[in-house]
Amino acid sequence: MIGLKETTSYKVKEILDVVEDELNPENIKLAILMSRRYFCNISDCIKLMLPPGTSSKVLENRTKDKTGLFVYLKKDIEEIESDIEEGSIKSPKQIRLLRFLAENEGIHVLDLEQLTDTTRAVTKSLEKKDYLELVEQKIERNPFEFKQVKPDKALPLTDEQRNAFDKVAKTIENGEFGEFLLYGVTGSRKN
Repeated sequence: MIGLKETTSYKVKEILDVVEDELNPENIKLAILMSRRYFCNISDCIKLMLPPGTSSKVLENRTKDKTGLFVYLKKDIEEIESDIEEGSIKSPKQIRLLRFLAENEGIHVLDLEQLTDTTRAVTKSLEKKDYLELVEQKIERNPFEFKQVKPDKALPLTDEQRNAFDKVAKTIENGEFGEFLLYGVTGSRKN
């Protein structure tokens, strides 16, 4: 809430629930400053500060945190290895899954099944036998996690670009003011 007036000519509605609590007082002050500086509504500035997908008025249409099932061992690896040696666990797929999980605990169930070449039935069977548990957790999404961004290299100027650049640079170096009109394709970064 930005602020409250003591009186209003509008019909007052009861506040049912706080929908967003993403903003702190510093964010509100910044939104007010931005709205004055750029002559826009405070609500537009506040929307810029909210996570994507939270601006929809219909709660069901908002983006929700993505969750998934993650697999954890319920027994110690020594106990599991003992059960394998005794023959309590005979299935090669179950053994492969448990040994993989011993080194990669807390993995998403779909990744586990793909990497161990097993199915959900194998996972469920081991869950029923109390060897592992499936826990629903929030999936942290970072679009740049595996993306390597290489910085751009400066491109060499063409003769025509070099000529224009030299004229502008010479004027600046001489402490003079001048007007320059650059011709070119729209969006070709003439500025």
